[in-house]
Amino acid sequence: MGLRSLQGGAWMLTLALVISGLEFLPAQSVDPAAKKAALVRSLILPGWGQHYLGAHRAARRLAVTEVGLWLGFIVFRDGAQWYQQDYRAYAAVHAGVDALTKSRPDIYYFNLGHYDSITAYNQDQLRRRELDDVYTIGVGKDWQWDDPANRTQYRDLRRISLKLAKVATFTLGGMIVNRSLAALHILFLSRGSSPAEAQFTPLPFGGMVKLRWAF
Repeated sequence: MGLRSLQGGAWMLTLALVISGLEFLPAQSVDPAAKKAALVRSLILPGWGQHYLGAHRAARRLAVTEVGLWLGFIVFRDGAQWYQQDYRAYAAVHAGVDALTKSRPDIYYFNLGHYDSITAYNQDQLRRRELDDVYTIGVGKDWQWDDPANRTQYRDLRRISLKLAKVATFTLGGMIVNRSLAALHILFLSRGSSPAEAQFTPLPFGGMVKLRWAF
């Protein structure tokens, strides 16, 4: 499964979990101060504002979704860091990279996965006349892969780390969506007097959320 498919599925799952659990109660007479307090609570912690207004089922669903997003963020972030440590240690063993130097730019690790040695890299930069990108030999940036297959394995490990980091970042976007839906739900709960409904329709390659209300 590609990163785009994983991200799209995560977005649809977030929306499905939240929308399917929102309860559209009869219109309430909510004074402006209480409405503002509920909105602020929902932006801080999705579900808190719903609990404040008595929509307890929606509050539970929003809170559970928020917990799931945080757990996903922690899992993917820690996974990305684990794979990062793994591919750097792998490079130290199979390419002679100085493991003691921690503050290297990410482009260095990219180049490490695309050239068999620092000499091969420098020669390519000289051919391209990219003189500013040539590495100085003997100052802790040297590498020489013991086998091209190990370089390929290193690149695969690094790719997994980057994908996990992107998904971790994506879950932060899910938290923004969760808060936005929670705030919209507060507005629906205090909308005045109109029926509203929400429907999630699953599709083969994603899904569609429909919101309908009348004022």
